[in-house]
Amino acid sequence: MKQLSCLALSLAALLLALPAAGRVWYVSESAGSNRNDGTRENPLKNIQKAVDLAEAGDEIYVAEGNYYGLLNAGNIRINKGVSIFGGYATDFSERDILKHRTYIQPTATSNGTAMGQGTIQINVLQPGTPVVLDGLIMDRGNSVAYDARGEGRPVGVETAMMCPIGTAGVGAPGIPEDQVHTSETAIVSINTGCRCDVTIRNCAFLNGPNFGLIGSTFGTTVTVDNCIFVNIRMAAVELRGASAALNSKTVFTNNTVLFTWSRLRDQRDMGYGYRYMPRNDTYLDHCIIGCSVFSGLDRTHVDSPAAKEAERVTTCEHSLFFLNRQADLVLPGGGMFLRVRVDDFEDVEQLAEVSGNKAVDDPEDLFGDAINGAYLKGFVKATAENPSVKMFANHYPVEEALKLFGAVAGYGAQLPK
Repeated sequence: MKQLSCLALSLAALLLALPAAGRVWYVSESAGSNRNDGTRENPLKNIQKAVDLAEAGDEIYVAEGNYYGLLNAGNIRINKGVSIFGGYATDFSERDILKHRTYIQPTATSNGTAMGQGTIQINVLQPGTPVVLDGLIMDRGNSVAYDARGEGRPVGVETAMMCPIGTAGVGAPGIPEDQVHTSETAIVSINTGCRCDVTIRNCAFLNGPNFGLIGSTFGTTVTVDNCIFVNIRMAAVELRGASAALNSKTVFTNNTVLFTWSRLRDQRDMGYGYRYMPRNDTYLDHCIIGCSVFSGLDRTHVDSPAAKEAERVTTCEHSLFFLNRQADLVLPGGGMFLRVRVDDFEDVEQLAEVSGNKAVDDPEDLFGDAINGAYLKGFVKATAENPSVKMFANHYPVEEALKLFGAVAGYGAQLPK
């Protein structure tokens, strides 16, 4: 009996130690109200409202529609460990992220610039409960400006080139405003010192005027899986560690990264697909990285002590590379940068694992009609001649971008399940 009592006490203690199952909150732009209780029958109207009401460990199910912050502020701020799942039908009877699209698509008037550098901002200072973003189509293309004179517009491309940061131009197709400003804002930012794990999967990062995903974490893990990054300025992904004692970790798998532009239209600064950053170990696998103005990968050691740099683990395996203008990988050294093509990855000591990577000769053969042919041809011509106005960060059609899910069997983003 004494043993049974001890066993019962042990089980009770274990149950008390386990986290309670979180609540599910429901959000629907078309059928919800922020005065509702957030149940399936009475959903909220806004993702930010659900985040504000939720507790760590809760889940948020989001129906089709466009969501970008309370009072059209243009930002969603996440300060607790919640999981957000998009792609639900209005009545939540079905989930299919490509059929029932959950957009984070700020308008030209909201501009996605309020209160920080990310359209979605993750700032969780308490460890233990992860943040999950799953099934969101994040597009900044309607809140940036394009050249009003029509400069830098190849035949068949939707818009003229993007305007410089801080200057005005015209809106994207179907956007009536003629005084839109391009602002230097990432699509998703993880604020410095974030202490929770972050998982981003089955998401689209489209038409970003600065970074797709940027930030730093305090010795935690960021997992990015089965996502597409299309037409991002400066870098698709730039994540670093914030702890001097413990490296952070990024797992970057099954992602498609296309058309990463330079910071300026002279094409001489930035323009990276994925950046291996200080104090952050990276495991990159089964990705497609192509059409970067400077390089598909960048392994920088800016501000990183030599001892910590030597400990950093960076890998790149089973991935496809093509039409990265100056290199598939750049390293510090050799003047400003040492430029490396995929065939020479095995000789790069800074990469711990490099098996199975390949160069692609014909991206149109690889993608078929899933890639926008006019955009690809304009990019090739513009980057071959180092022009100032032939093309620069032009709007990539959202419908075309979503065709990239499942375009190449076994590489890059697959059809979301």
